Amino acid sequence: MFRSILVAVDGSEIGHRALGEALAVCSAMGASMHAVHVVQTATYPSLTLNELEPPAIAQQALLDALDREGDEILADVGEKAAAAGVALTIYKRWGHPGAEITALARELGADLTVVGSHGKGRLGRFFLGSTSSYVVDHAASTVMVVRGEPDAS
Repeated sequence: MFRSILVAVDGSEIGHRALGEALAVCSAMGASMHAVHVVQTATYPSLTLNELEPPAIAQQALLDALDREGDEILADVGEKAAAAGVALTIYKRWGHPGAEITALARELGADLTVVGSHGKGRLGRFFLGSTSSYVVDHAASTVMVVRGEPDAS
């Protein structure tokens, strides 16, 4: 029986499917739900915000846009949880998604972590990394991976 469920959301179609699965499990088991959106700053290694350099303005604009996007994604999660009658707490983190998701799951003592997988083949995981694979490998509790359609790679 799951009492505390963490779902990772990123605004993608597979993220919406993962949210739907998490909501279904929460509803069926009377569990509380925690949702996390991680702004993946590892993709932007040059985001060193030195206020003395002109690029800092553009970098800050990018960070602000990513922050707003995360707020919109989490607001949508809040609406869906309320409609389903599921108690929800939301979190926004910055950094490596897999590391942030597994760290938060440990902090919360989550019984189940739900993540989406975009169905990347082995080659795609090699070049792009895989948040779902990271979570499965590093999670302290049960992980549900909601799959997308496999691609041809």
